[in-house]
Amino acid sequence: MEWSIHHAARSAGVTGRTLRHYGDVGLPAPSRIGDSGYRYFDHDAIVRLQRILLLRDLGLSLSAIAR
Repeated sequence: MEWSIHHAARSAGVTGRTLRHYGDVGLPAPSRIGDSGYRYFDHDAIVRLQRILLLRDLGLSLSAIAR
């Protein structure tokens, strides 16, 4: 099952722009990008996103999380 960026962002409580930024810096990259340029997230990408958001809540920076 894949989620669109809109659905994944809304479910995680972040914006689509945040997810695109995370993908640009190498954090939860979408599982695929459709022909139209839409980003889609599978189960593994959603789990990675949840971990990233937890680490952000604990105060870690994006660069520390990426390492």
